[in-house]
Amino acid sequence: MTPLPRKNPFRPGVGTRPVYLAGRDQPRRRFGSMLRAAPEQPANMRLTGLRGVGKTVLLGEFQEIAEEEGWASAMLELQPGHNTEETIVSAIARASHDSRERLSRVERIKKAVGNAARRSGTLGLGWGEFVLTYDPLGSQPREDVTKALFEVVELAVDKGREGFVLLLDEAQVVRDETKRDGEHPLSLLISSIVALQRKEIPLGLVLCGLPTLTGNLLRARSYTERMFRGEEIGSLGRDDARDAFARPLAEVGGDLVVDDHLVDQVIEEVEGYPYFIQLWGAELWDAAVIGEVDRLTQGLLQAVRPDIYRRLDLDFYNPRVETLTPAEQDVLLGTAHADYPPLVVSKLNDAINKTPANVNVLLGRLVDNGILYRIRKGEYDYTAPRFRDYLLRRTGADPAGGARIPGQTSF
Repeated sequence: MTPLPRKNPFRPGVGTRPVYLAGRDQPRRRFGSMLRAAPEQPANMRLTGLRGVGKTVLLGEFQEIAEEEGWASAMLELQPGHNTEETIVSAIARASHDSRERLSRVERIKKAVGNAARRSGTLGLGWGEFVLTYDPLGSQPREDVTKALFEVVELAVDKGREGFVLLLDEAQVVRDETKRDGEHPLSLLISSIVALQRKEIPLGLVLCGLPTLTGNLLRARSYTERMFRGEEIGSLGRDDARDAFARPLAEVGGDLVVDDHLVDQVIEEVEGYPYFIQLWGAELWDAAVIGEVDRLTQGLLQAVRPDIYRRLDLDFYNPRVETLTPAEQDVLLGTAHADYPPLVVSKLNDAINKTPANVNVLLGRLVDNGILYRIRKGEYDYTAPRFRDYLLRRTGADPAGGARIPGQTSF
């Protein structure tokens, strides 16, 4: 028997590109087409999906495509702390500044090695000629962020680029307050982008996040449904899921044998979710290395399954709930015992020992914390796939009807 190489071909993680990226060719092509149609058609995309479907990986692919198409780009992961007008302006101004520095550095290097850049150009419009139209939210912060974006586009075009595209991950954390005199960071961002794009300035925006992003955008500006091209990223189809699991193993080569029945069972269990595919594969590979075997079988999967679920819960699910208050955790736990799918508020009121008003408030907090998203009025779902199964494991009930996964505790 030839021992397996110790380097694991699977890469479960946050935004880690897998060895083989399966099933995402169409959104990649659509993004490239969108850039080629700009600036006459604004290059804006809204990328949404549940956790673990590979949104961040795809966003990284978009950045590579933008560079290949001749666009300068900046990618930024937003944090809850960016949910004010001041902090979102500061974050985008910093990203714009860093992009300008990078463009200038690249130009200096190309000149030093004698590699001439493509023909430079101009926007045909200077900032002094650009006038911001009146906006109820118009203020110094809006001018600051608009000017920062204008200047990075101007420099990009001057250095021979087609334009500049800004890619913002975890964009669902930025949302407007309902009060007129409150914070409106999302409206500020959108209105600044629109002001520039109306002058056909080659600026693109990609917002990536959980399904709540769509509602946040519509509440910020009603026209965003026409402003953004929507891409909803879901689980992989069966053939793509099989490729995502089998092709990294095939590339290892050597004497590794993978039972067809094992592949079928893994594909059935993971339900096509890319993160799960990587996790199942990584744990199976490590088990084969530890056991010094060169065959992946159903028996090996059976032996390693408790470790898979322990790691899944610790790495993927637990962080979603550890910061919740006891009251929020009570409501979340109660959702595991209501009819599903979807989670219907009227049924939750029967399953949870709290007043309907309290349940509604706590459901709103769970949405704000990125645990749930609202499908429509009175109906919710989880933002992470198979989250209900996790909740049942936390209470000691295995959703598959078997033994409880060891090492789990209730809230």
